[in-house]
Parts: sequence; structure tokens; C-alpha cells
Amino acid sequence: MDKGTLLSLLEKFRQGTCSPEEEALLLQWLDALEQEDTAPELSAIEMQQIKKNMQQQIWPVPVVHSRRIGLRIAKVAAVVVPLIIGAYFAQRYAQHSSRSLPHTATAWQTVKNTGGQLKKIVLPDNSVVMLGPFSTIEYPAHFPYNARAVKLAEGKAFFDVVKDTRPFSVMDNAGVRTTVLGTSFTIEASNALHISRVAVATGKVKVEHKGIKPATLGPSQRLTFSEQSFMQDSVAATDLLAWTKGEIILRNATLQDLFLTIKNQYGITATTALNVHQGNYTLHIPATMTLQEVLDIIEKISYRPKIHFLMKNNQLLVN
Repeated sequence: MDKGTLLSLLEKFRQGTCSPEEEALLLQWLDALEQEDTAPELSAIEMQQIKKNMQQQIWPVPVVHSRRIGLRIAKVAAVVVPLIIGAYFAQRYAQHSSRSLPHTATAWQTVKNTGGQLKKIVLPDNSVVMLGPFSTIEYPAHFPYNARAVKLAEGKAFFDVVKDTRPFSVMDNAGVRTTVLGTSFTIEASNALHISRVAVATGKVKVEHKGIKPATLGPSQRLTFSEQSFMQDSVAATDLLAWTKGEIILRNATLQDLFLTIKNQYGITATTALNVHQGNYTLHIPATMTLQEVLDIIEKISYRPKIHFLMKNNQLLVN
């Protein structure tokens, strides 16, 4: 029964013009109110209380059938019923409106790690993020009922996601979206180097990006987006998590891998005219080493090509 029909029948009842069939229809509506599937927001106790209140006010237990009592009942019904019905529909409207709020209406928080150490962040669902140095993450103060969306604006972060029926997703500035239900993985995103990288420690994730077919990654699998290309390879779990334990490990790394590591660890962007997809560098050093110490080591071990670093205006030139 719609709201208009219901209020019309209640008014007829107040005026004493309801037919037996219409009174039966009102009773049927009261019975249906308790079991209505279209109003799941109200609890069974609330439904029962509404029904009880309306029955007590409109159809009290008859003691004396007199005109005075009948008029009194009608007067009470005229006041109480609209209040009950109004509250019922107002509550449903308010709850529906809260569920329909756009995601952009949620207050978001931004956390920037400007230091050289890792920063631990606990998200609203108790998922844990280890945010790397010179990295920025954004997330809502409260996750809505249907999603858990996070944004990695820059840098590197390790996500240990708690299981939940709501999908958990991370978007970077390049438009790469990683979605999971419960797992752990690392995401790297450099706006300056135009690189996005996703690597899985446990579980599985789905990675999506405009122009490519969605990819599913399992443990130790990694997907790298660079400019208009992408590449999938594998990485040992110990190497993948080493940076969260204060170590830098690279194996058979290209110049691109070196530049991404330097950017994530020291916040310095490297540029070169060389082919960044060449190189074969292996490093295992503590993350506490200074940038200059790391650059000296790389220069000594580099070959094919042999490289040299020059710092100019807070930018690293490589030739």
C-alpha cells in the first residue's frame, strides 16, 4: 500500500466512514508492516512497536461501545497516527538518503610521510599500511557500507588488508586500480618517473588500468606500468618485504628499477638520456645509508652501462 492510499484510509477511519473491507485492509497493512521486505532498515522490535502503538490508539480493546468513546478514539487516532506514519516515512527517507550519499561527500584524510622512516597507519577497517619515506596516502575517515577505497598519491606503501565483505581498492594518480578482499601487497607510484608497480605478498589482487585487460596477480607476482607499456614478472617474497624491515634489495635491476628505488627511499628524481630498460644491478644494503653512499656503491658496481651521477638543483643527472 502506498503512502497516499494509507493516509486516505486512516482519514476515513477517523471520520467513521471506513467499510469493513477497508478496516480489514488497514489491519492487513499493520500485519505486513512487521514483515515488509522493502523496509529492512527498521528492526523487528521497532516494527512491532509501531504496530502495537497504532493498534492501541486506533483499535483499543472495546469496553463500552458508546458515541463518546468512539469520538475519543477518532480524535486520538487523528493526532497519533500521522505522527507515527510521519516518523516511519521520515526514518526510511533519512536512512535511504544516508545510503545514497556520493563517495565524494565523505571526509578524506591525507597523510604525508616527509621523513626518511616508515610510517604505520591503521585504516578505519583496521587494515594496516606501512607508508614509505616521501610518500602520500589518502583515505576516508570512515569507509562506507559498500566499499573501502584508498588513494596512493605518491611513493610506496605496503598494505596488509583485513578480510571484509566490502572490496578494498587502491588507486594511484596514473589511474591504476588494485582491488582485493583480504591480502597483503605493495604499491609503488612515481608521478615524476611515470611508473606504477604492484607486487603481491599474500593472496590475490586484481589490477586494472585503462587500455589493458584486467590482470590477476598471486603471491610473488609483480606488474609494472611505465609510460604506455607494462610488464609482468616475479619477485621473491623476502625481497618484496625487505624495505619494510629497513633493507634495500635489488636483483638484476634495470636503471628504471634503480631510479624508482632512489625516488622512493630518498625523494630524489633521477633523469637520463640512457635507455632505462637496460642494466643488471644487484644491491643489498641497509636503508639507513645516505644517498651519496648508495650512489658511490652503484657507480662502482655498474656496467653495461657504466654510469655516473651528478646532483644539480636537487635533481640527479645520470650519464
